[in-house]
Amino acid sequence: MSAPGYVAQLLNGLDAEVRTTLNTVFEYVMRENAVGSNTKAENFSWFLIEGVTSTSANTEFSVEHGMDRIPSKLVTLVLPLNTVNATMPDLTVSRAADIRRVYLKSSVQGATFQAYLE
Repeated sequence: MSAPGYVAQLLNGLDAEVRTTLNTVFEYVMRENAVGSNTKAENFSWFLIEGVTSTSANTEFSVEHGMDRIPSKLVTLVLPLNTVNATMPDLTVSRAADIRRVYLKSSVQGATFQAYLE
């Protein structure tokens, strides 16, 4: 997270009008950043996937990601707070992602999950 005081310090040496404009832009971006609830995050390069773990513990399963490139990270699991019994199962990468799918395994059987990829 960016510290507003540090940014203000960096902008301090600039012309007052430029400093004010850039500070306003910075404050707006920090205030409006959001992951959102769509397939593509609102302000980040994150893409939402939904999957179900295998019905056999520690068995590989895959999830189609729909991105136009190979994802490099599973950024975070999502716990929807309006879904009773929603869970965040432990996930392990079972093999490298490819242009269509991510490959995972979990000790938790048959758990539905959501996660963001980058």
